[in-house]
Amino acid sequence: MAKIKKRSMDSVKRAPVRKRSYEAPSITRRKKKVPKEYQTFKKAPKGKGSCLWFLFLLFAATVAGFWYFSKQSTEQIDNSIKLAIDGPNKIISGDQTTYKVTYQNIDTVTMQKLELSVRWPNGFYFNEASIEPIDQNATTWLLDDLSPGKKVELEIIGQLVGQKDEDLTSAFTLSYQPENFHSDFKVKDSIDTKISDSKIEMSVEAIEKTLVAADQEIKINFKNLTDDSLEDLYIDILYPDDFTIVQRTDDLPLGLLDVEVDEDIINPGPDFLPDGNYFKLTLDGEETKTMLINGVFGVDSKMDQLLVVEVGNMVDDNFRRLSRVEKNIIVINPKFDMEFQINGEPSLQALTWGDELRYQLEITNNSKGDVADVIISAVIDGQVLDWDSLDTIANYRDNKITWTKNEDESLVNWPAGESRIFTWQLDVVNDPLPDRMVENIIEINIEGLEGWQQVSSPLMLTIGESLSFNNGIYWDLGGRRVGSGLLPPQVNEETEYLVIWSLPEATGLFDNVNVSSNLPPQVDFISAMDIQGGYLDFDLEDRSLTWTMEDFSDMILPLTASFIVRLTPEEENVGQTMTILNATTVDASGIEEVTVRSKAIKTSDVISDSSDPIGIIE
Repeated sequence: MAKIKKRSMDSVKRAPVRKRSYEAPSITRRKKKVPKEYQTFKKAPKGKGSCLWFLFLLFAATVAGFWYFSKQSTEQIDNSIKLAIDGPNKIISGDQTTYKVTYQNIDTVTMQKLELSVRWPNGFYFNEASIEPIDQNATTWLLDDLSPGKKVELEIIGQLVGQKDEDLTSAFTLSYQPENFHSDFKVKDSIDTKISDSKIEMSVEAIEKTLVAADQEIKINFKNLTDDSLEDLYIDILYPDDFTIVQRTDDLPLGLLDVEVDEDIINPGPDFLPDGNYFKLTLDGEETKTMLINGVFGVDSKMDQLLVVEVGNMVDDNFRRLSRVEKNIIVINPKFDMEFQINGEPSLQALTWGDELRYQLEITNNSKGDVADVIISAVIDGQVLDWDSLDTIANYRDNKITWTKNEDESLVNWPAGESRIFTWQLDVVNDPLPDRMVENIIEINIEGLEGWQQVSSPLMLTIGESLSFNNGIYWDLGGRRVGSGLLPPQVNEETEYLVIWSLPEATGLFDNVNVSSNLPPQVDFISAMDIQGGYLDFDLEDRSLTWTMEDFSDMILPLTASFIVRLTPEEENVGQTMTILNATTVDASGIEEVTVRSKAIKTSDVISDSSDPIGIIE
């Protein structure tokens, strides 16, 4: 073979270059006109539009390619493995069930890196499997290589729990790699199981809307829907926030707190045996048992509360739910401020016969949250009113004007901090009558909230010549506490109240004035204190009190009479307000006959400071 000698470019002889001048001929090209029917696109400016369009297409193609290939590298669907899931389509909640997972290699090469992942529905509890999963929740299996044609069956046994008629889906995904390929492939399958029935039926009976600090009774009913005995049932109760168990006065069972409490308070009874933070329960075939829980919501409770009750079995010290029930409770601590005016005046005023009364009531929701279904009522008591002249959009019946959500849509939901204004008009009769007083009281109620009411102090109107009358209780007119005992009153405990009757002014001349009332049950007369005019008499038989003043026109106003009464609540009064003194009537005689009436005084009218009623019996 001839040897090739390596040469450098320097050793190559170059041919001489002949130098001469040359000018290219000028060629004139004739521009050919494009037919009009082919002129579809306008030509972009040279060197700008075409370049930008090309760069955009290049960028879009790059992004699309990147997305496609990245997608293909992470998830590819292939038919090399056949996956099938066999399991129940219907099941009774709590029964054990078996899922058969069958997978087969239908390709000609071995499949490697097999991994089975399962997304179980809520309510699945894993028991065992023919191949152990790598996690305790049984969501992942690492499987052996699968040779061509090989078929494997994996059994998974567990417990499935759900509500009646609930559809539960179990999703299976098998990923793998062919031995001659480096990308992952996946095959998927799923199965739906319907909960046809349950072994246990639970229900919760509780008031849907309640007050803070009000006694709350909750009933939880458990019913065995099968003919077989259900033993070693465990009950788990998640109490609402700010809910405190209170001791009952009878032998009814109580709930169990998840905090440290006095053992004397925990009294579950023979049917519900405490076991740690759970109760144990046995139900015979078709048997029903009821648990009672008594408690109160704290004054700072959130408005929306949730009670959750679960019943299940205990497996390896782990609770497995068989049934679950939730109960929503709305806890309200309502507080409204009221501004009441008649003819633009908020205070006591004198009117003449035939006057028009223009009422305006402004109420502000100062509660911590929104309040729904509020009912506003104006109770107007007086014989001198011409009810045929009433002008209002509200309902009227028996001296009461009422606004509900039917008359005012804004009462459906009343946001915290917002105000509402209510107006109406009413005339005074033209002819004078003996009873010349008009008492105006505002009541606020909430639909579905029994036992709560906010009542305003009465606004008194005097028609023509009359006299003024005021009631005071527990506190004297200077704001000093003169009563004794507990506020609020408590069962079987005595609370004494100082009642003060006052006649501050008169707009007419009267010879005789009599102030009278009577005491309700559970209220006793103790003694008279300070009588500044006339005399005070108590009749033990009919429990009546009378303050009589003769020669009234010679007396110097104001005049007061005070006396002490004693209230002793009983068990049946818990959670209620009580009447301390029934309605009071003032009869005055002279040139004209005049009658003044004042409303009954209740424990809720007694205040601990300038604004807070504390009259609910404990």
